[in-house]
Amino acid sequence: INHIVKEFKRPWLSVAELQEIAEATESISKESSEEEFQKMLRFHHDLGHLLHFSSNSHLRDQVIIDVQWLLKVVSLLFCPEPKDRQPKKLRLQYDILSKEGILLESLAEHRWSQHGKMTADYTSTAEQRKFIFDVCEHFALFYDTQTKVPVPGRSDGRMTRKLYVPALVTRVKELQEEVRRGRQTAAIYLYSGRDKFFPQTLFWCSVVRFMQRYSPKKDPILHHSSARILCL
Repeated sequence: INHIVKEFKRPWLSVAELQEIAEATESISKESSEEEFQKMLRFHHDLGHLLHFSSNSHLRDQVIIDVQWLLKVVSLLFCPEPKDRQPKKLRLQYDILSKEGILLESLAEHRWSQHGKMTADYTSTAEQRKFIFDVCEHFALFYDTQTKVPVPGRSDGRMTRKLYVPALVTRVKELQEEVRRGRQTAAIYLYSGRDKFFPQTLFWCSVVRFMQRYSPKKDPILHHSSARILCL
């Protein structure tokens, strides 16, 4: 796999491209069935050599061959720069991310463009960014409302997509009154869990799945209190 990454200088390939490589290197024979090729993909996926999401209709035609690259790209989305390194024109977007758990696509584009040739080269087009966002959505890392808002701090009317990242919400609200109100309206949902009972990572993924399925609003407001999330 490392040899393929170096040769193609790309972090992912189409399934068809990888099958051609496998046949050319005699990893599988040209007479092998599609089922045998899929078994090979699953085997290397299980070992962590590559990533292939056969059950996801948005991702099944692509194979990530540089797993470390993917980890770097995703970490740039969810690990904000220290305040003293944040460009002034983007500080409002960073504040929105750290306080409200809202990642703006314009901020993601900046983060990727600033961190190395491999990152910048393969996040430069809308199609490439969509692929990465589809991977993040597959792992329930954020909730996509499919809405766009004006880019903060700009007057040129440019719009950007907003993605909700519950794991980064720091806005705290006393929830008792909201829980009471929640019994009276379908517009409020409470999702709760206990750290000692529910692993933290699984909790946040479950919050995203919950929002995808039940949130009735295009622009929910998230509040965080201990191991509880309130979605207004």
